[in-house]
Amino acid sequence: MNDLIKKLTDLIIFKIRIPNIIKVFFVILLILFLTSVYHNAGAKDIPLSAIDRELRAETGITSLHKCSARELLQHLGIDDSMAKSFLYYKTTKALGVEEMLIIKTRRKQDLEMVQDLVESRIDSQIRIFEGYGPEQTAMLNHAAVVTRGNYLFYCVAPDKKLDKREEVFKNAV
Repeated sequence: MNDLIKKLTDLIIFKIRIPNIIKVFFVILLILFLTSVYHNAGAKDIPLSAIDRELRAETGITSLHKCSARELLQHLGIDDSMAKSFLYYKTTKALGVEEMLIIKTRRKQDLEMVQDLVESRIDSQIRIFEGYGPEQTAMLNHAAVVTRGNYLFYCVAPDKKLDKREEVFKNAV
């Protein structure tokens, strides 16, 4: 009888341990997955001055005018209080649409608002140039808007310049 009780006890303990081991394994797997997702969604905390130096060296951004906080508000509707820091470059040509913004926001909510304002800017510019500016409209239709962590990159430029500027941004953050 003792032998039968021992076998039943061992069987019950075995049945209890296996499901628990499987549960622990899946919890660890889930934690590793979430850590990976969180890590990839974030961005390095790099000063925008370093990105600015890289852009100047690699992309010829010096052909654009570096804009102030007032111009950021005037052209894009973005209040600088949402930003920890920003780089905003814009063409000086009267009918030009080339511009680039890299902004690091204070909070995720600010990033979403900035993204909405940038997309509104693109739509507005497309409506303005639709009828008579095919080159401008083409650039606007291929505008890049990329987010990483609390950073947003926005650029309207000819394809080669756009690709290079986006590459510099992605490599930096």
